[in-house]
Amino acid sequence: MRQIGMDKKIEKKKWTRKKIMYISGAVVLLLLVFFGFKSFNKKIFKVKASRLTVKEVIEGQFQDMILIDGDVESINLVLVNTLEGGSVKEIFIEDGVFVEKGTPLLQLSNPSATLGYLNQETAIIEQINNLRNLKLSLEKDQRNLDESLIDSENKLSETTRRYKTDSVLFSKDVIAKNDYIDVRESYKYEKEKRNLLSNNVKKSSQDNKVQIQQINQSINMMQRNLELIHENIEKMLVRAPVSGMLSSFNPVIGEAYGRNETVAKIDVQSGFKIKGQVDEYYLSSVKPGQMASFSFNGQLIDLKVKKVLPEVINRRFEIELLFANEIPEDITIGQSLQVRLELSKAQQSLMIPRGNYFQASGGQYVFVLDDQGEAHKRYIKLGNQNPSYYQVLDGLEKGDKFISSSYQDFKNYETIEIN
Repeated sequence: MRQIGMDKKIEKKKWTRKKIMYISGAVVLLLLVFFGFKSFNKKIFKVKASRLTVKEVIEGQFQDMILIDGDVESINLVLVNTLEGGSVKEIFIEDGVFVEKGTPLLQLSNPSATLGYLNQETAIIEQINNLRNLKLSLEKDQRNLDESLIDSENKLSETTRRYKTDSVLFSKDVIAKNDYIDVRESYKYEKEKRNLLSNNVKKSSQDNKVQIQQINQSINMMQRNLELIHENIEKMLVRAPVSGMLSSFNPVIGEAYGRNETVAKIDVQSGFKIKGQVDEYYLSSVKPGQMASFSFNGQLIDLKVKKVLPEVINRRFEIELLFANEIPEDITIGQSLQVRLELSKAQQSLMIPRGNYFQASGGQYVFVLDDQGEAHKRYIKLGNQNPSYYQVLDGLEKGDKFISSSYQDFKNYETIEIN
C-alpha cells in the first residue's frame, strides 16, 4: 500500500500586478486632487490692466483733517423775538434794510391779552385811589389832632395867666377862696388835657408816618405795575433792539406768533464768523484754538475754532470759527463754504491715496503689485485719514504699488493676474 504524503502549503504573493496598478492609480488620483485643490485655493483672478488704477505708497507730511460744511454769519447777530404773542396786524418795514435801534418792525394784535391788561390796570388804579384816600384821611386826622393841641395850648395859657393872677389876689384876700379854687382846678384840668393831647399827637404822628410811608410804597409798587402793564401793551409793537441790517424778516398779515418767537435777525455788522456742522464722531477731537482753512477766489483762507457747542442734534454738533487774518472783501452773510478742519499737527508718515478700493476692503487689505505682472492681497493697518490720504501704520513700504480702483469683482481672490 502506497503512503500518501502531506499536501504542500502554497504562499500567495503580497504584491500582485493588479494590486500595484490600483495603488498607483490611487496615488496619481490623490496627486491630481492635491495639485488641483492647491491650484484652486490660490484663487487667481485675471483682469486687463486697462480696467485697473494703480497708485504708489508715498512718504510725506500727513495731517489728520476732515471736510465740514460751513455758513458765513455775522459775528454779532441779534435775534428779534416777540415779547408777547399775537397775530400780525401791521408791517412797517421790509427785509434787507438797515434799521436804527427802536425802529418799529410790526404790530401784533391780541385782544384777549389786551383786555386782561386793561382789567388789571383798572383794578390797580382803583386800589391806588383807595390808598390815596386813606392817606388823605390820616393826614386830615393828624391835622385835627394838631389843631386840638393848639387850642388846648391856648386855653392852658389863658388859664395859667388867670391862675397866677388869682393866686396873688387870693394871698391878699382880694378874691374869695371858692373863686380861687375854681381857677386852680381849671388850670390843672387844662394842663392835664394839654399833656394828654400832646402825647396823642406824638403817637398819632409816629403811627401815621409809618402808615403813610407804607401807603406810599404800595402806591409806588402799583404804579410800577401799571408801567409794566403799559409796557406789555407796548410789547405788541415789535421794535428793533439794536441798529443794523435786518434779515430773515418775512411776516404775513394775520400770521400768528407765540411769545418769545423769533421774527427777524439783525446783523450789527461788526465782522463775520463761520458756523460749521461736524459729525458727532469727532466731538472729543475738536477743541477751541484748532486751525482750519477754506479756498476762496484762488486763495487759502485761515480760520481758527472759537467755540464748540457740544449739543448733538441729528448726530451733528456745531462749531464757530473766526478768521485768523483779514477777512476777504467778497465774503457775505449766507455763503456756504467747504472747510478743512485740522484735527492734528502734520507728521512724517507713510500714506496711500484714497480710492474705491476702501469700499470692499474696509482698509483691511490692498492688492500689491509684484514684478511678474501679478498683484497679491496683503493685509495692512491704517491710522488716521484726511480728504486725500490714509495714514499707513503697518503692512506697506514706501514705493509699493497697489491697485486703488474697486475690488468688488475680485475681493474674494488672493492673486490678480494682470494682462
